[in-house]
Amino acid sequence: MSLRLGIVVGDDALLRAARTSDPVDVVVLRSTFLNPPRAAAARRLAERIHELHEDVEIVPYAWHYLSYEADDRIEVGSNRALEAKPGSFGHFRATPEVEQAWNVTKICAEAVGAQRVVVRTPPSFSPGSLSRRRLTRFIETRSEGDPKLVWEPQGLWEPTAAAIFAAPLGVEVLAAAFSMTGQLLECDGASWLQVTGGKDAKLRSSHAEVLAYALADLADEDAPDLTLLFEGPRAYANLRAFSSNLDAM
Repeated sequence: MSLRLGIVVGDDALLRAARTSDPVDVVVLRSTFLNPPRAAAARRLAERIHELHEDVEIVPYAWHYLSYEADDRIEVGSNRALEAKPGSFGHFRATPEVEQAWNVTKICAEAVGAQRVVVRTPPSFSPGSLSRRRLTRFIETRSEGDPKLVWEPQGLWEPTAAAIFAAPLGVEVLAAAFSMTGQLLECDGASWLQVTGGKDAKLRSSHAEVLAYALADLADEDAPDLTLLFEGPRAYANLRAFSSNLDAM
């Protein structure tokens, strides 16, 4: 198994905490979930990221209109918005509005040089047959050159079940590495894991050590490649803490 380390950028201000020496392989742009920039602005952001992390892979989030419905209560605020009626967007519907959201996502992805995008689904996108049919149809009707999907399911989807469903579709799954109580989760099949944290959520040395040991064990096995993401205002500090523990193995 090979391991890549990454940062989730919800606000461009996070990049001020970056060091060129940080072992960052992937930068995920969560800001594009609410507010995908126009192509010129996206290219400028990509240039800034590559100045910090030269060979990094940039992966934007898909625009929320692709998967979130009106009832999912996304606060658009002053962010970029799609003029659409409730019931015409979200849940991968076969509608012009969903296609428009996908086209905006593709433009952003192309501008930052992305081959993949993260698509988050809300709890309302449950593991039932309708959700499965819609996601399957959406993927099967994409063009060959379109970005591949990394799927972040919310709600009732168990990571292992999501991965079993998604694998034949060529979709990777992103899951949480730790539970709310700090327990390391069993995420068989998820090839992207995320360590979350608020402004005061420092990765405890014990958690960093547990995670490092778990991934070091996987590295000795014939396991799929894994991308480990760090999210939140302390993302860079937590990535460094984990990397130090991994180097000490």
